[in-house]
Amino acid sequence: MKLLCIDTTKQRAILALNNNGKLSYRIIPETKRHSEALLFELEQFLCDNQLTIQDIDTLGCVVGPGSFTGIRIGVATVKAFQFALNIPVVSDNYFNIVASDVKEGYVALKDTSTAVYLSKITKSKAGDITTINNTDVDNVVNGNKLYLDSSEHLAEVITYNNTSMIEDFATIMLNYFTKKAENKQFTNNADFAPVYAQLSQAERNLKD
Repeated sequence: MKLLCIDTTKQRAILALNNNGKLSYRIIPETKRHSEALLFELEQFLCDNQLTIQDIDTLGCVVGPGSFTGIRIGVATVKAFQFALNIPVVSDNYFNIVASDVKEGYVALKDTSTAVYLSKITKSKAGDITTINNTDVDNVVNGNKLYLDSSEHLAEVITYNNTSMIEDFATIMLNYFTKKAENKQFTNNADFAPVYAQLSQAERNLKD
């Protein structure tokens, strides 16, 4: 299996590769715009692993939630490669992926500077995705364990005592998509779509 995974939902994009059991990762710094850096970084990443995109036989994609622009870039890139190479895709949202590693508790992901996406994990299953203000986290989580993605710097804005950090989402993602690919749990074209979880700012402005 030569599985290439892409996550552009957050400020730092992630590329991950399972090359017949050899695992490799590349983090694209948040100082680089996904639209400008993704294809260049992807080519360099594959070159470093002595591969080209034509060698890839399966693609993985995190479909949201997160940055609206980032999600669209990631999904569109994977769809283009899928069409050009005629290879299968495994995909899922951030919370379902994290639930494979987090057994119980809540998981928060940055939405804006004042709000987060939140999902409750029960027996390694992610619940509905909601959006709440940072100041409401204490009341909603209500003493349960809260998991924060270390790359999002949420600990700086959320004052909640019972927290743990998700330090290595890249590895969690690659392991999750590897298992899905091995089990041939491929995503149908009709189901391969972004997960935004809420309206974009432009849509909210129109609604107002």
